[in-house]
Amino acid sequence: MGKAPPEDQLEALVAHARDGDEKAYGKIFKLCYEDIYDYVARRVGNRSDAEDLTMQVFARGLKAVGSYEERGYSVKAWLYRIAHNSVVDYFRAQRQTVDLEDANELADGSDIEGLVATREELRVLYAEIASLPAAQSEVLVLRFIEDLSVAETAAVLDKKEVTVRALQFKGIRNLRTRMTPQQEKDDERHR
Repeated sequence: MGKAPPEDQLEALVAHARDGDEKAYGKIFKLCYEDIYDYVARRVGNRSDAEDLTMQVFARGLKAVGSYEERGYSVKAWLYRIAHNSVVDYFRAQRQTVDLEDANELADGSDIEGLVATREELRVLYAEIASLPAAQSEVLVLRFIEDLSVAETAAVLDKKEVTVRALQFKGIRNLRTRMTPQQEKDDERHR
C-alpha cells in the first residue's frame, strides 16, 4: 500500500480538476494509483486485468470529477467506490470466482524460510478472506488491507456503518473459526 496523501491536498486537487484543470487530476492519479491498483489486484488476482481496471477507474473518475460533490467522505473513498463498482462489473462480465494470489512484496530475502512461511500464511489468509461471503470479504479487505475507516468503507459499499461493523464482526469471527487449528477447537470444547 502506498503512502496516503493528505486528504486536504486531494480535496484541493479535486476542486481544481472540477474547474477543468487536467493536470490536477493527473496529480490525483499519481498520488492514488498505487493504492487503487493494489485494491483492484487483490480483488481480481490478475496483474494485466488489474492494470486495465485501474486505468478504467481513473478514466471514470476523470469523467465524473466535474460532478464530484464532497459528502463527508474522503476523495480516496470516492475512488475506491469507483474501483469497487469496476470490480463488480468485471466479475459480472467474467462470471468467475475471485482467486487472490499473494501480491505483496515481503521482507528483504534474508530469511528465505521465514519469507516462504509468511507468504504461505498470507496466501492462506487471502484465500480464506476470498472464500467468505462476498460482503464480509469486501469489508475485511477495505478495512484491514486498504485501511479505510468504517465510514469510508460504508460509502464505498453503499451500506450503513452499522452494517459494515456487523459484516466486519461476522467476517473476523468466520476467519477465526476457519483458521483456528482443530486441536485448539477440541481443547476449547473440553474446557
